[in-house]
Amino acid sequence: MDLGYGGKNQVLGEAVSSAILRQTQAQEAAINDELAQYDSLLEAGDSDLEALRARRLAQMKRGAEQKAKWRDLGHGTYAALGEGQHGGDVAREFFDASKKSERMVVHFHRPSTRMCDVFHRHMEKLAPRHLETRFVKINVEGCGKDGGGGGASFLVEKLGIVVMPTILIVKDRKAHHHIRGFDELGGTDDFSTEALEFVIGMHGGLTLREDAEPPKELLEAKGVNDMRIRKIGGGSHRGAYGKSEDFDED
Repeated sequence: MDLGYGGKNQVLGEAVSSAILRQTQAQEAAINDELAQYDSLLEAGDSDLEALRARRLAQMKRGAEQKAKWRDLGHGTYAALGEGQHGGDVAREFFDASKKSERMVVHFHRPSTRMCDVFHRHMEKLAPRHLETRFVKINVEGCGKDGGGGGASFLVEKLGIVVMPTILIVKDRKAHHHIRGFDELGGTDDFSTEALEFVIGMHGGLTLREDAEPPKELLEAKGVNDMRIRKIGGGSHRGAYGKSEDFDED
């Protein structure tokens, strides 16, 4: 469907339209669910209310246990793996972490590259917001020089890290997507944490709210044209086109 944005910006138009539709549907669903809950409570007897309370408590317990498990794995913080190129175990630590966490957002950075500091600030904020994802950083200073860099050099070559800074999204032990520099964020370093959150979420690196909308700064920039919003089976699923790449430790 042509939304009148022109061929070059058709993806942008589809993103706007899909976001508005998702928000409207989410609001309607929330209202219907709330009304249904009120109706159920009015019609419920004592035994029904007790069963409802038990199910709710069990649900809360499972949620608390899952959060505790994530925190034990390092979720909720933005931490360094291997402490840079001198940490001989950085590659092993990366692979071990990818086995334990279903989703990881990995920032490959160099202390000497100022632009990496921009990602550091935003990742520090996102980590505690999204316990479902582990946020880590790997220092690659000195990689590729005279064979230096140790395990970090191995990861740089293995995972195709060619631009600083690069954020790698790992899902189910697969290298799912690279965010190289700031191109997907409008080509500027003056983007918000919410913009980075949305882009990572579009690629499946974290869970976005069902009613999440693309930040205005992305809609006004070219970065959103690198993303897609697709509908599968009647539900909205946000992700990037393209396949994930398997990686192993050899």
